[in-house]
Amino acid sequence: DLDGTIVDTEPVAVRALIRGFKNVGISLQREDARYITGRKWEAAFEYLAGKYPEAKADPGLRPRILSYYREWIEEKLPVVPGSVEMIEDLAKYCPLALVSGSRREDILWTLRKLEVLHHFSAVLGAEDYDRSKPAPDGFLKALKLLGVDSPFGLAFEDSAAGIRSARDAGLRVVAIGCTNYYAQDQTQAHYQIQDFQGMSWGKILELAGVLAADL
Repeated sequence: DLDGTIVDTEPVAVRALIRGFKNVGISLQREDARYITGRKWEAAFEYLAGKYPEAKADPGLRPRILSYYREWIEEKLPVVPGSVEMIEDLAKYCPLALVSGSRREDILWTLRKLEVLHHFSAVLGAEDYDRSKPAPDGFLKALKLLGVDSPFGLAFEDSAAGIRSARDAGLRVVAIGCTNYYAQDQTQAHYQIQDFQGMSWGKILELAGVLAADL
C-alpha cells in the first residue's frame, strides 16, 4: 500500500475532501473519513455522493478536491518513519509491488519524489484494477505480475479495507499503526507494527517465521 503505509497522506486526502464539501455547504463526519480511508478516490466519491446527493449539483467538486490534494502533498509529503529505508533494503532480496487506490499519476510522482520507484517491479493505481479495496483485485493482479503465489507474499497495510483486500488475496498482512487516525479496525491483520523504523530483510524473515507458524 502507499497512502498511510509508505507516506502519511490519508489525513491530507480527508482534509481535501472536507474543504471541497465545505465549499458546497456540507460538513463531512468522522465516520465518512473512516469509511473512505483505503479506498479508491472514485469509491470515496461514490459513497459521499450517495450520502450527500446535493453535492452532485457541482460538477467541479471532484476536480477541485483532487487539485487540493495534489497541491498539499507537493507542498509537504509526510513519510511514514523508516518506510524508504525498508523499501531500499527489501528490494535487494525480493520483488516488490505497490497496490494503491490513488491515481497512477500521484503514485508515480510520490515514488519518484522518494527516489524509490525503480525498486518496484509492479505499480498498480486506481486505473489498473477493477474493484476498489476491500475487494482483492489489486493484490491478485500484483501477485500475477510478480509471479508470486499468495502464501509467499506479505502485504503492509493501514486500513481495514486494505487489510481485508490483502487477506482475501491470500496474503499475510502486517498493519501499520502510526497512521491509524480514524479508528480503522486492524484486528484482522496477522501482525501489527507502529512504523518501519528498525525493519530490515532480516526482521522480515523473522516475521515471516512467526506468521508461517499458523499457516
